[in-house]
Formats: sequence, C-alpha cells, structure tokens
Amino acid sequence: MPEPVSWDASSTVVVVNSAAGGGRVGRQWRDIALELTRALGDVHFVLSRGSGHCIELAAEAVASGARTILSLGGDGTHNEVVNGILRAQKKPGSVRLGILPAGTGGDFRRLLEHNASIEAAARAMPTVGDAPIDAGLTRFVTDDGQPAQRYFLNIASLGVSGLVDRAVNRSTKRFGGKATFLLATLQTLPVYKPPKVRLVVDGTAVGEFRISTIAVCNGQFAGGSMHFAPHARLGDGLFDVTVLRHASILRSLPETPKLYDGTIEDSLLAEVFRGAHVRVEPLDERKAYMDIDGEAPGVAPAEFEILPHALRLLGARRDVL
Repeated sequence: MPEPVSWDASSTVVVVNSAAGGGRVGRQWRDIALELTRALGDVHFVLSRGSGHCIELAAEAVASGARTILSLGGDGTHNEVVNGILRAQKKPGSVRLGILPAGTGGDFRRLLEHNASIEAAARAMPTVGDAPIDAGLTRFVTDDGQPAQRYFLNIASLGVSGLVDRAVNRSTKRFGGKATFLLATLQTLPVYKPPKVRLVVDGTAVGEFRISTIAVCNGQFAGGSMHFAPHARLGDGLFDVTVLRHASILRSLPETPKLYDGTIEDSLLAEVFRGAHVRVEPLDERKAYMDIDGEAPGVAPAEFEILPHALRLLGARRDVL
C-alpha cells in the first residue's frame, strides 16, 4: 500500500521534456513553471535538449543527491527518466519517481490517482503516498544489428506495435494520443508482415505463434489506451504476457473492442501467460519490431527480466499495486 511521504522540495528535480504535448510544454513553459513552483515549492528544473537527454539528466540528478525525480512528459519521457534513475541509483527504490503527465503517449498515467493534467498531478504530489513497484529490463538487437538493453516502466512489446511506434514518432501527433495511435495502426496493418516466433516464459517454451503483437506488461495500457493486461500489477514481481495471434482484418475486427474494454483474455486470438523472465525467439526471416514504452529501438530476439521493487512510485492507484 502507498505510504505517506515527507515532501522535500530541495531534494526534488523535475526533468522536463519541453517538446511534450506537441510542443505545448515548451511554448507555455514560463506559466507551467510558475504553477509547478506554487504547487511543489522551490524544486529544481532541468530541461531536455532532445531524444535521450532525459536519461542523462535523471542520472545526473541521482548522482547529485536528488531523492525525488519528477518526469514531465509522455511515456517516452518517463522511460528515459526511469533509465537514468536505474542506471544511477545505488540501492533499488532509493529514489522516488513521480509523473507529471504531458505527452501524446499517456498510457502509464492511467495507473495514477491524479492524472488529469500536469497541474493536477503537481498539486497532489506533496501529499500522495509512495509505493514500491517493479521495472523491466529488456535485451534486444538494434535495427542495425547491435546488442542493446533498456529498462522499461510500463509495457514492452513486439510485432505490429513496433511498426506503429515508428509511424507515430514520424507524425505530428496533433490529434492527441488515442487518435494518433489509431491512425498509425490503420496505416500500418496493410503493410505488416507477421513474424513467427517462439515464446519462452520462465524457461518453458509455451508456444510458437505468428504474431500480431506480444506484449510483456508491467503496467496495463499501451498504444493510446489499449488494455493489454487488465490484471497486471506494478508490484507483484511478475509480467503479464499477452499474445495476439495474427489474423485477417475481417477476423480481427470483431475482436478489436476487447483490446480496449478490458476483456482481451476473452478474445479467440489472445493467449495470456505470467512470469518473471520472458524470451522471444524469431523463427523466420520476418522482423519482430520492438516497442518499449512507446519508443522503437530494435527487433527480436529479445528477453525480458522483471526487477522487483526497483522503484518507488508516487501516486499510484491502489488497485494496480
């Protein structure tokens, strides 16, 4: 359960993605900063200069003694901040993470109590409880064939989701999260070539699938409100793994509402597994493109490891812990 916090503005750093919200954060930064200071006190703001910079900023904040780091942006920003924290903190859970939601990708915010806006989250932050949560670590291959690894907070997946990410990140995102992801999905499906993969969970091969998507879930939502893992819990030490088998558009369409209304386990195209270690092995030449918290850094083969209670999260809903 969340524990009460003792708020200390002097040891709090806000990592800001000024490009978040289609650039709104940057355009309105003076007003936003004033509102945040009123709500949070004399915290320290650091602004990102571009992709990947939030990792560096969060790591520097930890090294300088920050006890609380707030991530202002969307899911990609939160992923970078988590990577910075986990690379730099010396003890799991020694640095608290808070979310100030501002981006196109707003799926992780659905698991938080005060998620309506940056301002609402900031006003609540000094009084909400914190709780230990898990994180994920994934090892994969970059698009140019190099081994890589990355931490994730919410959901990592392979399949059409990775191609959708690429389309979303090329778009203007001016229609907001859900519409942007839906449009990108409709553009991607006609050209998607489904790969065949083997799925291994906790050392046991559980099946071979020609996939639409395999989602390895710490959180519940991805892709602009798709409810991949309705029963996932942030602190239970396990991933929920949802496999969506590829099918024709005619067969897939009747199943699509289940992906949004929390009944995906009832779909004829879905299988669900749980475990602490997951491996996805390609079985043909088609690439299984990756998505990691809304970013698209590579392809399978990939493995996923749960890191129990690696973080402390401010303001999580009690029913998802």
